[in-house]
Amino acid sequence: MRLLIAAVLAFAAVATPTPAHAATDVLPKLEPVRSDLAKYDIRTSGGKSKLRFIGSVANVGKGALHVMGKRESKDDSLTAYQRIEQSDGGFREVRIGKIVYHAAHDHYHLDGVSRYKLMNSSGAVVKAAPKVTFCLTDTEPVRDGTSPTYLQCSPNANADLVEMGISAGWKDVYDKDLPGQSFDVTDLMDKPAQEYTLEMTVNPGGILIEANRSGPRTASVKVKLGR
Repeated sequence: MRLLIAAVLAFAAVATPTPAHAATDVLPKLEPVRSDLAKYDIRTSGGKSKLRFIGSVANVGKGALHVMGKRESKDDSLTAYQRIEQSDGGFREVRIGKIVYHAAHDHYHLDGVSRYKLMNSSGAVVKAAPKVTFCLTDTEPVRDGTSPTYLQCSPNANADLVEMGISAGWKDVYDKDLPGQSFDVTDLMDKPAQEYTLEMTVNPGGILIEANRSGPRTASVKVKLGR
């Protein structure tokens, strides 16, 4: 009897499968690049003054920011999904908003990637671009030894599927001569000189799923405007 019990227990030990570890998300982590924001300038032409600035979003996480746009209706926008890498080599997709074609840029943009504010010395917001859209690409590396994946956004306004993103270790750079990368500060230049704060916030509404996110990440620089 003892031999029979021992044999049964030994068989059970062999036959019982080892519990598999659940796959975990390998997430991006997005940060504004302050050193790029600090390269602002003030351009005056035709009686108008513009504060122009570079907006850069760096992915300093372990996973790629991978966004897909799928045409699921007859309107001009695509439904946006974030494809999230997982530790077992798989992925999952989460609906995050809309991707819209921008004729001025000749490609698609994801809404709500960043936000810009200009605040006076009292902290009051005097200029704001609350919902800035981006075409996400690998523009410049922020870590050595990484290769780009997302090289351009689709110029096809009738596309049924588009993909964009920022690889881990890369940043997407929006130069100051592009639409949406400036504030008209003509009125402020006519006032007594004052120090203002130019602020960039990445993923302000939390639509993108990130690692260790306790709130949106912000970078700011000081700007002197006025006469």
